[in-house]
Amino acid sequence: MFQNCSANGAVLNVPAVMVQVKAKDTLPMRRFAKSYEMYDYNLLFIRWLADFCGVDMMVEHYRFNYRTALCILVLSSSVILSLYTFNLYYPDIYKISEVLVLTGFILQGSVKFYYGYSHRKFYQVQYGRLRNLHYKYRNHEKINATLLTLMERIHMLSKLIWIVFLLGALGYTIYPLYMHFANGERVLMIALRIPGVDTDLLSGYVATSVMQLAMLIVACTGISAADTVILLFVANLIAYVDVFTNELDELNAMLNAEVRDEAKIRQQVRMICSQHQDIIEYESDLDERYIMICFAHVIGSIAAMSTTLFLVYMIQFVPGYPILLAVFCQLLEFCLLGTVLTVKNEEIIRAIYSAQWYLLREPERRCFALMLHKSQNFIEMTIGGFAPLNLETFVAIMNRIYTYFMMLISFIE
Repeated sequence: MFQNCSANGAVLNVPAVMVQVKAKDTLPMRRFAKSYEMYDYNLLFIRWLADFCGVDMMVEHYRFNYRTALCILVLSSSVILSLYTFNLYYPDIYKISEVLVLTGFILQGSVKFYYGYSHRKFYQVQYGRLRNLHYKYRNHEKINATLLTLMERIHMLSKLIWIVFLLGALGYTIYPLYMHFANGERVLMIALRIPGVDTDLLSGYVATSVMQLAMLIVACTGISAADTVILLFVANLIAYVDVFTNELDELNAMLNAEVRDEAKIRQQVRMICSQHQDIIEYESDLDERYIMICFAHVIGSIAAMSTTLFLVYMIQFVPGYPILLAVFCQLLEFCLLGTVLTVKNEEIIRAIYSAQWYLLREPERRCFALMLHKSQNFIEMTIGGFAPLNLETFVAIMNRIYTYFMMLISFIE
């Protein structure tokens, strides 16, 4: 049993066991009748990706292991090799640009690893809170069906994210084969060189390629795990809001009943107020943990996308096409999550306004007035606190990238 503290301080027992996950536990996709089962299954897929890199923070007694050490080694060596390669290839603008593409991924990967590791207890608590929510309404036909549909969509999006990153890694992997058969050239997968290793020699080329392949595998699974965890926790705000609005609908039915049960109405109002406070705390927790992750994510994505566009246009950089797809989807994912957060907060305000609170007694009316007051200043996802993270920002970023890209091309030509 996994113990978790609820918003009112009560200890809840979550009927879940943290076990070592394997690939066979996640594929193929299974059908479930309860949303909490689909939630557990979705988490298994995410934990499989994280466990591959040694960063499965959902283990109750997580311990540093050799895969964690390998992940840290890949991140730290990527930073060092990027600086070395930048200096080695200077002033070759195209090779330097290839390094800058990698730097965008290194930036966001390092920040996500740091905050994931430092907030590992938070992820365990959030797991319990969300599973309690799904488990509580397992026998409520309407809510369970809504939550189950949500979890199925999150699961499909999680696997789509992984596939997109896999395509990006494959783009780098097949690049040497393409150049060998198309142009008869021996090139490396990525523009990172090992100090003292001569890649013109077969042994040096093989050693460097093996190192780069290991980096690509760790990067692909690690960033996929980080992004799918964020998707799972942020998108589950939809579950909180759907449950909240359903409870308001049930309160309206109680208020319009021929024979009103005032005790049940008071209890329903208290539960609604408690759920509203849970939503506020949940959003606050998400903002506190993800504000710097979103900043690094957007900055890294902009750097990678801008530089890749330049390489694709100038030298027909083959890995650039899947990389552009991966970065585009990655940035779109975060902006969509930010928009979902804003839309759901507005839905809460509308639901409270639409409730028949005027049929309540004075003490319960004050509770509704307090909820409405708290809802006026809702939390939204931001890019490091500088700008809101939503679809409008996404469109603005795409326009800026296109504008700067065209200016750069005009200057070069």
